[in-house]
Amino acid sequence: MTELAIIRNSEIRKLTKEQRKKKLDEYKQKLFTVRSELSSGGSIENPGQIQEYKKAIARIKTIMTELDEL
Repeated sequence: MTELAIIRNSEIRKLTKEQRKKKLDEYKQKLFTVRSELSSGGSIENPGQIQEYKKAIARIKTIMTELDEL
């Protein structure tokens, strides 16, 4: 199974500060939605997407920290 990153580091660096913040909020919301769907007894199409959202959030936060945006 090949892992496809939701967003790559190079793509994150190309975004503006506002775009990075928007993407971060978007991924946090998606993660919340997927987790709540799972906890309410439902099943999700791709269980690996939780991990991918977490990684994407971490990537964005790391780059924002490097650029002194947090």
